[in-house]
Amino acid sequence: MSRSSFHRLLVVIVALFLVGALTLYVLSIVLAHEGGDVARHYDQFAIYAFLGAVLFGIVDFFVRPVGHATSEITRDGETPPRR
Repeated sequence: MSRSSFHRLLVVIVALFLVGALTLYVLSIVLAHEGGDVARHYDQFAIYAFLGAVLFGIVDFFVRPVGHATSEITRDGETPPRR
């Protein structure tokens, strides 16, 4: 797996974690009127999902392609077309 495709995979994982965190947070607000521990558990799960997104984002920061293109290889790791 190239660095570029691994970077894209990590971006998708971060986006899924953020969507999951937002969904769980909204569910905690909706379930809060019932009281009890249900809303608190959803809120905790939302916090864990957000922390997961932050951690994968930090990993992605160090994995992403550096962008130094040489004459033989472009940023995406593909060879340029022949002239």
